[in-house]
Amino acid sequence: MKIRFCIGMAVGAFVFGIIIDASGRKGSIPATMIAVFCATISLSFAQTTFLIYLSIFVLGLGLAGNNVVLRVYVIEFLPMKRRGFCLVALDVLGVIGYVSALGLSWLLMPSIVRLQNKKFRPNSWRVLIGLGGIPNLIMACATSLLPASPRYLLYRRRYEEALTVLRQIYAINNSKHADTYTLRTLDNCVRPDEEDEEDTGNVSKIVRKFCIKTRKRIRKICSTPFKCTTILGLCINLLQFPGIIWVALWNTQLFQETENFNKSAKKNSTCVVDIENLALGFLHNCQEIDTDRFRILFYLSLSYILGEILLLIGIDVIGRKIFLVLSGLVGTAACLGLLFTVHNIVQIVLSLIILAAYAIGRTTASILLLENYFTGVRGTIIGLSRIFPYLVGSFTKLFLNIQCITSIYIMSGILLSAAVAGSRMPDLTRLPMQE
Repeated sequence: MKIRFCIGMAVGAFVFGIIIDASGRKGSIPATMIAVFCATISLSFAQTTFLIYLSIFVLGLGLAGNNVVLRVYVIEFLPMKRRGFCLVALDVLGVIGYVSALGLSWLLMPSIVRLQNKKFRPNSWRVLIGLGGIPNLIMACATSLLPASPRYLLYRRRYEEALTVLRQIYAINNSKHADTYTLRTLDNCVRPDEEDEEDTGNVSKIVRKFCIKTRKRIRKICSTPFKCTTILGLCINLLQFPGIIWVALWNTQLFQETENFNKSAKKNSTCVVDIENLALGFLHNCQEIDTDRFRILFYLSLSYILGEILLLIGIDVIGRKIFLVLSGLVGTAACLGLLFTVHNIVQIVLSLIILAAYAIGRTTASILLLENYFTGVRGTIIGLSRIFPYLVGSFTKLFLNIQCITSIYIMSGILLSAAVAGSRMPDLTRLPMQE
């Protein structure tokens, strides 16, 4: 099931990444949200294995696609002085949503409500998933109010439409009439598309042209002057393959396994981190919840919010590259510190630092990648950078069964390698984006 979800995310990120470069940003936002809504409703009522697997695949496709589309859309509206702040704010809200969902699950899982002498569980995964999909439909309708990306309109040589959007933004932000907007020409602001848009009713020609232009975009980001940046960006994203949920689960199990290992060290026990305990360790049995593990995971996950808030405050002041490098170095030091302590309080503090450093590095790497590519390939590079992390993460989780010390070395290597690769990335803090 995890593999199908991750494959769906890999496909969704890449497909929607190339779609928004070919047909625009705004229209893809409701498409991804409707995909998520349909997948959650289908999953709520699915009774066959095939339909459950298909719904999970579509859910991953919609979620990853929405993540890519929103980032590209938002960054193309932001002034250079607030770019980092606003993009970090997206991740802050995402982390708050993750922590809120975790806390809600913790509260609902033990609860049982009796209705008409029958046991009804409001924490049923079908009910929770169905309810969680409804806001996506509401937001899909609300996105019709959003303007089109002015950068993309300029890329498509639709100058009058772009100027109209900028006038609307100016009028709303400054409470002035749109006619007082002083900018009259937008020539040479954005690198235009090499070819004019052509409307044709021949589906085969449209698909062929789409594939040809997609191949050209991929060739552009893999050639000079983007070749080095592309390699570094892909490597950094690949190194962040575990994802915030699984890093938090790993840290939670590591803490509990280390605690049990220290208590029974004289019995020659072995400290092991494996995927089965990561996923099923929250249940003692079908009726009893491991509240201790829920509590530890919830408290450790709060460090994600702390890390994102620190990034929110300083990313436009200190710079992206410094944050990426420092987060990797500090996270590596905290990982290695776990090898030399047996005190629970110290382990908790180090775990909080590791998770905060991971969150900072993950968000910063995404912003660096978005800023270093021009409008015509921005969606393609972000979609391409998501493929390998999702695929590697899914297959890694299948075979995860390693000793605690080994897992600590692996995590420290991931954080350190991301810091080294990030030190070579161009930093466009307080500078215009690449065009």
